[in-house]
Amino acid sequence: MSASIKSLLIDLDGVIYNDSRIIPGAVETIRRLREKNIPFRFITNTTMKCRDTIKEKLNHFGIECEAGDIFSAAYAAAKYVSQFPRAKCHLMLKEDAKKEFIDFDSDDEHADFVVAGDLGDTVTFDLLNNAFIRLMNGAKLVALQKNRFWLSDRGYTLDAGAFIALLEYASNQEAILIGKPERTFFELALADLNVSPENALMIGDDIESDISGAARLNINTCLVQTGKFRQQDVDNTEIKPVYIISSIAHIFGLELF
Repeated sequence: MSASIKSLLIDLDGVIYNDSRIIPGAVETIRRLREKNIPFRFITNTTMKCRDTIKEKLNHFGIECEAGDIFSAAYAAAKYVSQFPRAKCHLMLKEDAKKEFIDFDSDDEHADFVVAGDLGDTVTFDLLNNAFIRLMNGAKLVALQKNRFWLSDRGYTLDAGAFIALLEYASNQEAILIGKPERTFFELALADLNVSPENALMIGDDIESDISGAARLNINTCLVQTGKFRQQDVDNTEIKPVYIISSIAHIFGLELF
C-alpha cells in the first residue's frame, strides 16, 4: 500500500493541536512532509474562524501554510451557497467565520439559508430562536458540521451538532450538511490535490467524521490517539481505520512514503 499513498488529508483540532496547545511532534512532521514534497491539505470542521485566522494560528505554532492549504467547513459552505444566485443568508456564526461570506447578502428578514456553525458559549435562546423563525419562514438549514463534541482547553465541550439537532427537530427539516463526514467536503479537498481516493490518506482523531467519512469514499484512513480519541468509539463502529498510531508524529513509522 505504501506506493499508493500520494497525498494526505490532515485534520487540525486533535491532530495538529488541541485548542491552544500544539501536539508534540506536529510541527516537525509537517516540516518533514514539505521537505519530502508530499502534498497535503488541512481539512477541518472548525466553524468559529475563517481560513486566514486558522492560517495565522498555524503560523504562530511554527507551521508555515497559506489559506489555500486549508479546507474549512465555513469555506465549503460559502462555495455551496455560491451556487444559488443572489442567495440571502442568515448567519448563525461567529464574526470571524462570517468573513468567508463577505460576498453574500445577509438579508435576515428574507433569508434563503440559515448557515449554522459552532457559537461556543455565546449561543443564546434568542440566537437559536431567530434562526428557527427564519427556518419556519422557508429558509433552508445549512449545517457547517454536526460534531457532537470537541476537546477544548476546558475538556470535552459541546459542539455545533447539538444545536443543529435542536433546530432540525424544531423546524421539522433535515439540515444540508457541509463539513465532514459529508462526501462533497472530501471530494472538494481531493479535487484540489488532484488525487484519487485510493491514493489519499485521511489522518484524524474522530472515528465518525474523519475515519468513517473518508472510508465511505475509499480513502485510506489513519486514526491518531490524540484529541478526542476514545477506544470505545473504535470498538463501537463498523468502519475501522486502516492504521492507528499514537500521534501524527509517528506517521512516518508506517513507511508509506
